Amino acid sequence: MKNKALLVFVAVAGVSVSGPMVKWSLACGASPVMIAFGRMMISALLLLAPALRSGELQAVLRAPKRQLMLACAAGLLLALHYTAWMTSLSFASTFVSTALVCTQPLFVAALSGVLLHEPVKREAIPGAIVAVLGAVSIGLLSMGGEQGSAFGDVLALVGAAFIAGHWLCGRAARRNLPALGYMTFVYLVTAACLLVISPFAGGFQVTLSSMGGILVLALACTLGGHALMSYLLGFVSADVVSFALLAEPIGAAVWALVLFGEEVSFPLLVSGIIVIVGLALYTLGEMRAAKREKAGAQR
Repeated sequence: MKNKALLVFVAVAGVSVSGPMVKWSLACGASPVMIAFGRMMISALLLLAPALRSGELQAVLRAPKRQLMLACAAGLLLALHYTAWMTSLSFASTFVSTALVCTQPLFVAALSGVLLHEPVKREAIPGAIVAVLGAVSIGLLSMGGEQGSAFGDVLALVGAAFIAGHWLCGRAARRNLPALGYMTFVYLVTAACLLVISPFAGGFQVTLSSMGGILVLALACTLGGHALMSYLLGFVSADVVSFALLAEPIGAAVWALVLFGEEVSFPLLVSGIIVIVGLALYTLGEMRAAKREKAGAQR
């Protein structure tokens, strides 16, 4: 169990460095879309050989057409997420942008309600309200002249909406598809979509100095962060992973402070923490609702 806890810590640390590394690469002259393309392409290429050797990628390619279309949609939405969120880091602080993009569970709930007719559980509503109030507070502070801008905040929230759509498509597409093959396929689709988007979102700008940050994004954030979290879901509960990921904005702020001295004003810090607390309460509410439904089904 101690080893699993250590791996969860490593995964959160990997995910947390994502925002600072994007900012680093932006400062080195790379465009947001090319940063995302490099991250996805390197990750996909590193996974390609084992995915082919195991036959998992071939299994995905033989999947029913509907599942393949949903996997392609997941890749497109992931590309749009990276485009919006990474662009937001040019306008908002690392902490604020990361805190806002972490509101994705609320967008998942909203989209599930509209598309799947799955209403938000009543136990989770108070947490959702607190998180929304925190996000509104960040927006008002940004408009009032605090660090960042309302435009950056909106881009981060748009990024959260896109990643919510990505997860919903992925949930429908995965079903019986193997994880490694699915990840490799989606990363390749995402990279292809980013190439198509590039001329309309900053062009093909990438510099030699930015490649270090892009490599860290692929190795530490995608493979050592998100992929490791996916692996850990086989050993720890999804609730543990959900709560662990709530530490991402704090970790991102610490990395940004250490790497390039980026500070967060006290009002924005408080507002960001309100968002995180709200998301924690929302997750707890979802857990209580799941237990209630399970107990009811067993009667």
